[in-house]
Amino acid sequence: MNRKVFQKNYTKVSVYEVSSSFIQGSKITLMQWFLLMAIFSIILSGCAIQEEEQPAQDKETVVSTYPASKESYSPELHLSGTVFANREANLGAGFPGKVENIIYPEGTWVKKDQLLVEMAGEMLAQAEAEYLTLQKDYERVARLVKNGTITQQEYDHVKARFDASKAKYELAQKNTQIRAPFSGTIVDYLVNEGENYFLNLNMEPGYSNTSGILRLMQLDPVKVKVEVNEGDLAKIEKGTRALVRVDAFPQDEFHGEVTLIKPYLSTRTRSASIEISIPNPDTRLKPGMFARVNLQLPDHKAVFVPMEAIYRDPETDKELVHVVKNNMVETRETGRISEKDDRVVLTNIFDGDEVIIGGKNRVNEGDKVSIINNGGRE
Repeated sequence: MNRKVFQKNYTKVSVYEVSSSFIQGSKITLMQWFLLMAIFSIILSGCAIQEEEQPAQDKETVVSTYPASKESYSPELHLSGTVFANREANLGAGFPGKVENIIYPEGTWVKKDQLLVEMAGEMLAQAEAEYLTLQKDYERVARLVKNGTITQQEYDHVKARFDASKAKYELAQKNTQIRAPFSGTIVDYLVNEGENYFLNLNMEPGYSNTSGILRLMQLDPVKVKVEVNEGDLAKIEKGTRALVRVDAFPQDEFHGEVTLIKPYLSTRTRSASIEISIPNPDTRLKPGMFARVNLQLPDHKAVFVPMEAIYRDPETDKELVHVVKNNMVETRETGRISEKDDRVVLTNIFDGDEVIIGGKNRVNEGDKVSIINNGGRE
């Protein structure tokens, strides 16, 4: 006879015999009788539950797994920044005056040294008259000093006055004729024709705040400025390739490279500013545009697993991965490092780990599992 059946029947017989003996040998009330039966029922139920739970402890959950493997890939660093002109300058005179003539309208591309604005010529006329007068005096004393008619001291005195007037005249010329210091586009006039120009600061954020009559920008190439956290700074160097997208042209990609890494970090944000140069021959990229930047870092190897291996704990909201070791479940807390298509690089996962991808919601730490790949998926 089966041992368990025998034990069960034996238990039932024993309880019956004990109850019969107790009843026959004692005088009990009806209440005591029902109490005794309830106790015997609890004992029998406990035996049955123990018999049913025993095989459940040995049950194995069927799962499917994927071996974590090390592969070469090109990681990317995702940043955001702002588009700026490659060069910009607010052009103005060295002293206040009236804007006499604006030669080109806004949006005009001009060459280096091209005349852009003429100021009122009162000061220039005065400086020119003084210069021409002293030039004649200088030429006359230069002849007399050769003949010995005047002393060297008198000659030096006239020459010093002539040199000072010449410098003043040249300065007046520069300040009445505003020329382009580099080739670029006139993007804005800060003073209109006929208005008086004063040395006032430009308060528009993000651009040059120096005083000026017009703003000149070099728009080809442009540069994108982004802030990089201290922890990522070591991954970037001059020449690192960048892919840039802007909201104005969501379907287009603009390619550039890192040309400048500032040699200091902000004490407030612990980040460094870098600049990415991008060719812009059609000037579609405008200063002030918001830019999304993907820096393409050097290739290296990392351990990849499928995205579906990640299990998010509904109580703690932490991301977990179940790993099978000797047919037992080992649950590890993890974090995402990088993603590529439908695979991901995670912390705390190593080359060769068997991660559960099918049945991950049905297992817990320490559970026994049976691996049947291509099966057990949820």
